Amino acid sequence: MKSFVLFVALVAGIHANVTLPPEQSEKALKTASECIKETGVSKEVLAEAKKGHIADDEGLKKFTLCFFKKAGIVDNNGKLNLETALAKLPPGVDKAEAKKVLEGCQAKSGKTPQDTAFEIYKCYHANAKTHIALAGI
Repeated sequence: MKSFVLFVALVAGIHANVTLPPEQSEKALKTASECIKETGVSKEVLAEAKKGHIADDEGLKKFTLCFFKKAGIVDNNGKLNLETALAKLPPGVDKAEAKKVLEGCQAKSGKTPQDTAFEIYKCYHANAKTHIALAGI
């Protein structure tokens, strides 16, 4: 499952978009749905994140950690697994550019695992040129 980029789809702002293949999209929606239920993140906060307005919201932080952990992108402490993240990128994403961005974001940390995962997420969103388009969230 290419879950890392699926979450990045929540923030398909002004950057170039790559459409996720249907199979990956289904898996991402399932994971997102599970994490919405588990974390209680509001759909309004997710909708704003999809527009590129990333709120400093505890529910969104918990959702980020949940999604990334289920995808194997971060560990229980919220630390990035760079190789897994890169392996899960779909066709259409420049892996060399993504690697450079992720390497720059890898050192991000916070007070809690969800803060750390959220800092990595914000860093990637701010610096990546390509985001993944995912409908249905």
